[in-house]
Amino acid sequence: MSKIYTENFDLLGGKLIDPYSGINKITDIFIRKGRIYHSIPKEKASYKTFNIKGQIVLPGLLDLRTHSKVPGGGKSETIESLTRAAAKGGFSSILAMPNTNPYSDNPATIRYIQDRIKQTSKIKVLLTGCLTIGSQGENIAPLGSLKDVGVVAVTDCPRTSANTEIFTNAIKYAQMFGLPVIDFPQDSFLTSNRHAHQSPLSLKMGVAGNPRLAEELAVQRAILVAKHLGFPIHLSSISSSGSVSLIAQAKDANIPITSDVSGHHLLLTEDQIREYNTNAKINPPLRNEDDRLALLSGLKNNILDACTSSHEPYAEHLKNVEFDKAPSGATGLETAVLSVMEAIGEKEPFKTVATKMSTNPHKILGLEIPTLQEKSIANFVVINPGQKWIYDPNKGESLSKNSPLIKHEFSNSISMTCSEGNIAFECISANN
Repeated sequence: MSKIYTENFDLLGGKLIDPYSGINKITDIFIRKGRIYHSIPKEKASYKTFNIKGQIVLPGLLDLRTHSKVPGGGKSETIESLTRAAAKGGFSSILAMPNTNPYSDNPATIRYIQDRIKQTSKIKVLLTGCLTIGSQGENIAPLGSLKDVGVVAVTDCPRTSANTEIFTNAIKYAQMFGLPVIDFPQDSFLTSNRHAHQSPLSLKMGVAGNPRLAEELAVQRAILVAKHLGFPIHLSSISSSGSVSLIAQAKDANIPITSDVSGHHLLLTEDQIREYNTNAKINPPLRNEDDRLALLSGLKNNILDACTSSHEPYAEHLKNVEFDKAPSGATGLETAVLSVMEAIGEKEPFKTVATKMSTNPHKILGLEIPTLQEKSIANFVVINPGQKWIYDPNKGESLSKNSPLIKHEFSNSISMTCSEGNIAFECISANN
């Protein structure tokens, strides 16, 4: 979107929770020309009003790992369907990964995506560029040129360079331009042609296993590089209990490492792939219950900094094949926020969600942190606690249906998402 939305509306009776600015109260808010006010502006006009008594308002959420498939995968997703799905899931902003076709390793591709965003996006879309050409890990991408056209971070997600010299030099180069680096920690040799978590279940299924070691080696490499360079590295999509331990040790030593975990990995385990369910084949793979509990503990104890959707859509014909031939990835934008809430399991998980999905993601990218303070730009989500519903991707906004949470009953729902002053999604009625 190129400008702030100018529609005016009121939200009455909601509870505002914004740990970054210290707001925690039940109050009405009034949106005027895309900004939040806590008292009625002096005016005679009347605007549409939403009664949200008993519901929760959190500052705008940002997803740190979304795969857009634009350009190159229009049958799996478009910018319009992607951002509609994100808004329905409660996200005001998303960060798009660079594994497009062609790869986002040059200004021309970035400009093409930006044009599509301006034409059809329903929320704010931030772009990453490749750290290396084609994300192949062999030659550093033109990071300065990518910064000039507007990328906010660089990454080879869902890959990482196997060449540590290239990886290290690329991080030095990114630092020159003030670009955050996101690393997807997986040893490419140990994960090649591996389709599930390495375990007795994968052995029983006859599926080549992806070991924890593949992730933990790459996590340790990133930690050591960050330590010796003194430059921050963000680790995307942690899945292993061993990785949580390594990151905890790094933080104790004040090494500049941050990390995130997907809603799927907080809520689900490898049991989802039984019966060769390709919708549960994701990257990194779902692991066992011990890993899930370690990830959850790491999140609650501030070892892991953020939560993501890891939204990676694939058209049905690509997923509806033999398990070892199906690509790894699942949709997650419409379910991630609610999955995180359910996994946390606390009576009021909202402060954690605000911190891990709003405040920290913006900090990691060096962006202005959205708040619910007076006169701030209206970026927020309204959550209806206790509103049960069953997820059906056929009723969702994404063009792809490859979710491991089909027919899952959630205990909370999203009522409204506002992005840059614009109501991007709503399922509550207004009183005019």
